[in-house]
Amino acid sequence: MASLNGKWIYRSFRPNDGTPSLVPWAPPGALSVTTDATGKVDGKLTFPAVPGLELTISGSITPAIAGKLPEGVELTGEGGDSSVNKLHGYFIAGTAGPLIVGTITAVKNDPAKQPNGTSGPFVLAQTTD
Repeated sequence: MASLNGKWIYRSFRPNDGTPSLVPWAPPGALSVTTDATGKVDGKLTFPAVPGLELTISGSITPAIAGKLPEGVELTGEGGDSSVNKLHGYFIAGTAGPLIVGTITAVKNDPAKQPNGTSGPFVLAQTTD
């Protein structure tokens, strides 16, 4: 089973009506998480450019489906202004280091003030420090 243990760099993007069609949703984030033996994930996502903004991350590793989908993650971020965001992503094989890509959806009170239901891509890249 894959693991999220460690520190990750978080980036997310949202739709834009103009050019370019995607713009940063949030400033770069720092994710620190642990994964237990059952695949349960717990951690914190902070945004150094926004002092005090911290999201509690919970969720799980999702198993691969042979020949169809790689292992993935189902995560929930809760925090600032009672916000709730859902992340659904997949581990990408063959990268230089661990990488997860997927979709984030604003469920409630997005810290960046995006409407509920807004969704866009995100990426997590594991750091070595």
